[in-house]
Amino acid sequence: MHGFNPADFRLVRHGPVEIDPLDTFRHDRALFEAYQAFQIEGRFKNAKYIACFAPHHGTQALFLGVWRIDGEVRPHSRAPESQLALVERFNWPPEGSYYTLTELEAFKELSTRLVIDWGKAAVSWVQKNTSKSVVAIFPPHSIAEFESYAATLLMREDLVEMSRNPTNNHTWHRALRSVNGIYCITDMRNGRNYVGSAYGKDGIWGRWSDYAENGHGGNKLLLELIEKKPDAVDHLQFSILEILPANSTADDAVAKENLWKQKLGSRIGGYNDN
Repeated sequence: MHGFNPADFRLVRHGPVEIDPLDTFRHDRALFEAYQAFQIEGRFKNAKYIACFAPHHGTQALFLGVWRIDGEVRPHSRAPESQLALVERFNWPPEGSYYTLTELEAFKELSTRLVIDWGKAAVSWVQKNTSKSVVAIFPPHSIAEFESYAATLLMREDLVEMSRNPTNNHTWHRALRSVNGIYCITDMRNGRNYVGSAYGKDGIWGRWSDYAENGHGGNKLLLELIEKKPDAVDHLQFSILEILPANSTADDAVAKENLWKQKLGSRIGGYNDN
């Protein structure tokens, strides 16, 4: 933080109780910035900047950005109407502070790339201690390292990044190309699911690369959804339900796919139409 005094900072690790911090940061920046601007009175007392993070793995935290504190309005019921409208859903009491914040360009290069160890006091989500260990700095245009098939949760924009920058996402390409499996696409706005199977050349990536290209992968109901609401593609989450044995046939894959459709009810309340 060359040129900055660490004592002027508060580190903020947003929790996943009321919003998904990373997803909201990526796809609804106005809500994210309003969400962090409303705080109890004195939350950022004597601070000039807040460095914000999203939960990562365990006690780790993923850096999102730095915002300068330009002012504090009390009570927060005096905040701009446009900002109050964004957080009305949370039914917060009218007391507290509204902080006017400006994101700093100087730190954007590390946004969603820098990972720190927050420490054992994860419940202490606002801290003065800026002496944190750096766990990783991901390459530009990467989506972090592949960990496991069970832990895979990717947004469609992650697939696009992987498609455009295969070298910086080589662990994902290697892992997804090497197996066949049953996958799930979840519309994070309403919880509706689509279940599909991937088998043949390039495994799961061979199928997911289609979604990276157009968002719908040729699926009828997803295509209709995106044609009606183009921004719906930004809210599609991809996960892996089951890895298929190497000797599985196409018929085996389809049978497993149908079983998962039954388990999740994706023909009834989801995006599967067969």
